[in-house]
Amino acid sequence: MTRKMASVEEQLYVLMSGVDYGDDGLYKTFSTELEKLLAQDKPLKVYLGIDPTASSLTLGHAVPLRKLSQFQYFGHSITFLIGDSTALIGDPSDKNKLRPQLTATDIQRNEEAYFSQATKFLHPEKTDLRHNSEWLNLLKLDELIELLAEFTVAEMLSRDNFKKRQTNQDAIYLHEFLYSLMQGYDAMALDCDVQVGGTEQLFNLMAGRKIQGLRGQRKHVPITMPILVGLDGKARMSKTMGNFIGLDDDPSEQFGKVMSIPDEAIPTYLILATNRDRKEVDSTIQELSLDGANPMEEKWKLAFTIVEELHDTQAAEKAANHFKQTIQQGKQPDEIPEFPITNNDSLSSILISSKLVGSRREAKRLFSQGAISIDGTPIYDEALMAKPGAVLRVGKRRWIRLTEK
Repeated sequence: MTRKMASVEEQLYVLMSGVDYGDDGLYKTFSTELEKLLAQDKPLKVYLGIDPTASSLTLGHAVPLRKLSQFQYFGHSITFLIGDSTALIGDPSDKNKLRPQLTATDIQRNEEAYFSQATKFLHPEKTDLRHNSEWLNLLKLDELIELLAEFTVAEMLSRDNFKKRQTNQDAIYLHEFLYSLMQGYDAMALDCDVQVGGTEQLFNLMAGRKIQGLRGQRKHVPITMPILVGLDGKARMSKTMGNFIGLDDDPSEQFGKVMSIPDEAIPTYLILATNRDRKEVDSTIQELSLDGANPMEEKWKLAFTIVEELHDTQAAEKAANHFKQTIQQGKQPDEIPEFPITNNDSLSSILISSKLVGSRREAKRLFSQGAISIDGTPIYDEALMAKPGAVLRVGKRRWIRLTEK
């Protein structure tokens, strides 16, 4: 990801591609601001902050990461910020109810995997890794009071999700107001030129602009990316809802999941979930809208691209062949990973320990749907004991061969 000499026009076209503020006026304003910064012909200070609220990232988390990688590709200075302090508060941005607070132990465990997954998109040696505890944990009471005095309760309650909670008479807690201020303080502490985030983060990013201005800094340019829809093409991608593609999923699993999205979601995934050339993407989307392209062929190319970008070409080719053999032709794959068991292991425990499912609830649901089979026979009894030598299949894409421990 070395610096690519590019004109301001080319950079602006790529960097503003897919960006959404929900308001055309804001798009024009921030596009003009970014153009002026790019015209200075010097590396911009750009950052993305992510709270370590889970043990791994999804393709949805990768949307702002891809945008950050585009800035890095053009030679700008990149900071990947771990929100270890803000995670203690809990971001209310995408929630219509109180987000459960994490412990320091939860946060430390989760953040260990974040940077390694982020480097699927970012050059590790050219990315500055920071934690906002570096400055937020040093804030004194008088400094916090001064910060609080710059915002009103009315401003905070203007947020859509807080409005909804007020309407539903759901509680809003004081510590939730702090989140926007702390994220805004991050922007000032980093003295950034650009901050990347999701569209639901715009309120927080605007708070950062306000704090920067009050502290005599130039206000940064917010770059907000839409939320990637999940596998149903409707609801946001979410681990809780189970409609996600994990960055640490097996390549074959990733390929199969992409192939399962509805045709109408292809344009969104092309824009938000790949690094394909923007002009090529625009052309493909236009062809799809005019029925000049085959949706199945484009979805296949999309799945191949996503796996290739997350892994490599060899992994993508292997995943494509696996999908063709197991899903399209209905055959057992040539290579099946082995998993050692004892004669006392139940199917339910095997599914969880092998990580074929994420929880007992998910296992119970799959059993009830007949989505779990042994040697081709659907199994509905989760307490059934499995035997070494059997081939266990979950859904259409996940297989393991049971061996003796």
